[in-house]
Amino acid sequence: MHVEHRRSERIAEFLPLEVYVVDQRADRVLAGPFSGRIVDISIHGACLLMTQVMQHDFHVFYSTRDTDDAVLKLTIDHPPDIAPCTLIAQPVWMDAFRQQEIRAFKMGVEFVENPEKEQMRDLRAALRHNQEQRGNWWRQHCRMPINKK
Repeated sequence: MHVEHRRSERIAEFLPLEVYVVDQRADRVLAGPFSGRIVDISIHGACLLMTQVMQHDFHVFYSTRDTDDAVLKLTIDHPPDIAPCTLIAQPVWMDAFRQQEIRAFKMGVEFVENPEKEQMRDLRAALRHNQEQRGNWWRQHCRMPINKK
């Protein structure tokens, strides 16, 4: 039996994003952009689906965790009904994803910023608009459980 340990409700989505690894103290990009998708999101974190996790010798998960002051900068600016936003996160877990011919990686991230920040409230409000319809479509067309690890 699976026991749910999440602190907040997840919203099933499939948002395109760019992931940069940045040195927060020096304010410089260490690696990226990596393209990915948010497959579910809450006020505390998200599950990302990524086809690329290496850039030169930098691994988006392991190198970020091993580098002092490194964080993930998630940039969402593609959907027309969502205002561009940037979320700062730390990688928490990573796993392989395989579905038929598709090979990718799932990565869980935890947001490091205040979840009550105006940007997060605006993003959550935009995602809730028609979310049930979008979430059902993705669940129907994708065999991976979107809102599960």
